[in-house]
Amino acid sequence: MQENAGVLTILSSPIGNDLDLSPRARKEIEEADLVAAEDTRRFWDLCRREKIKPRGRVVSYYDQVEKEKAAKIVEAVLRGEKAVLISDAGTPVINDPGYVVVNEALEKGARVTSCPGPCAAVCALVLSGFRADRFCYEGFIARKEGERRKEFKRLKDEERTSIFYESAKRLEESLKEMEEELGPDRRICIARELTKEHEQILRTTLGEAKNLKGMIGEIALVVEGRPERNGEAGDFVQEAEQRALKGERLKDAVKEIARRESVSTHELYRLVLEKREK
Repeated sequence: MQENAGVLTILSSPIGNDLDLSPRARKEIEEADLVAAEDTRRFWDLCRREKIKPRGRVVSYYDQVEKEKAAKIVEAVLRGEKAVLISDAGTPVINDPGYVVVNEALEKGARVTSCPGPCAAVCALVLSGFRADRFCYEGFIARKEGERRKEFKRLKDEERTSIFYESAKRLEESLKEMEEELGPDRRICIARELTKEHEQILRTTLGEAKNLKGMIGEIALVVEGRPERNGEAGDFVQEAEQRALKGERLKDAVKEIARRESVSTHELYRLVLEKREK
């Protein structure tokens, strides 16, 4: 790669509060030879609001034209131009267009850098209060029920914190199915309208969350990972039986063990009864 080669900058934009646009981001936009924007209308709206004056050309770069436009952007960078990739909100590539051009630029030996900033997934994670040393970002929840349930079943034994995006109109249905698969005691954080005037952070359990009604706006869900268990199902059943023999109500014992070990109360109670029938 030549020393005077250009650069492709992956630039993060505000997710709801224009004050989150960094001074460096403004400078990168104004000095770019080429700006590739997910929606040029929204890009120009941002520029007007923030009095930014791009000097270079502005082109659209969205999902349907990614492959077509990526090659042209990379060619411009290799000619020595400064190119900026910006999505409608947040960080490009993270559930937004960008992967194709970044990958192609790297394969062609072009320089790629980032101008970091807002990202709804990371914002929701840090506000959840859940562990963030290990987490996985899952993007938008599937629209079809079968695919959704497959996703949720996989979370049953997932110890990492999981982050999803979901539309308000499908939220109730997704939370109900998630509770059915993971149990009512799994904790969840619902982050709505992040960085906006009506931002709302609700930390609760799936058992409580399934009763939420009428939420609107852009929503991120953070699902706490399954805590490390001190034993397996058979151990929990045995403990419940022993506590019942000592006079404790079986349901109370099962409920306390299930909460402590982050397993389904209903499932553990079923296993205890199943063992008694044998």
